Amino acid sequence: MDTNQAITEKIIATEWEMFIAVNEGEERASCQEDAETFGGMRRAQYDAWSDETRQAYLDDLEAAKQAGRNLVEEKYIHMMQTTEPSKYEALLPRVKLPTEAALSLAKDVSDMLLEQTRLLFEDYPYVSGHGRPLYSELDYGYTSVETYQLCELYTYSEATLAALKKHIRALADAGGSLARMILENTVRYYGYESLDTAEAATKARVDKLGIQVSFGCCADEECEL
Repeated sequence: MDTNQAITEKIIATEWEMFIAVNEGEERASCQEDAETFGGMRRAQYDAWSDETRQAYLDDLEAAKQAGRNLVEEKYIHMMQTTEPSKYEALLPRVKLPTEAALSLAKDVSDMLLEQTRLLFEDYPYVSGHGRPLYSELDYGYTSVETYQLCELYTYSEATLAALKKHIRALADAGGSLARMILENTVRYYGYESLDTAEAATKARVDKLGIQVSFGCCADEECEL
């Protein structure tokens, strides 16, 4: 295992510890029993990141552990600001709020990723849509991609956000898309060779069974606090 793979695996192991500690003492959600899928989904993201971004985020996780913080739990608390405002206010003392600079960087990163995701929704509706709306104003039933994404970004440091923004821009300048790379990694985890083959297979299954297929159920599920 090379250094970058080792960093990714350390990130995932630390996140998993945080993930299963959410709502500790209560009944665990089904996704908290599925370390394999959790790892596959998170690895799909981090394998698409730059070395600089991965290292910065590992630093965030290690600093959080030293401070007794759970970044996964903080993400879910941030999400409650729009979905459960009263609960959010009660849990807010458990969150380290992002700086103004971090908020600005998070918005920049989110806007770039949302545009890339919008294109994926158009080109690969069966693979990329899977029931989650794109924008925050559609937060009902399911939390939107925008809200989920922003609330995770709010747990990142300024250094991680700056590195991620730089990486997204560098990929775009070279004609690439971080959102597409992550989705490609995701469908490969499920055994598909490409987005095209995954889209065709998913569409056929939906047409036959009348159900939507979800990619990444474990890492995307919200745990109750």
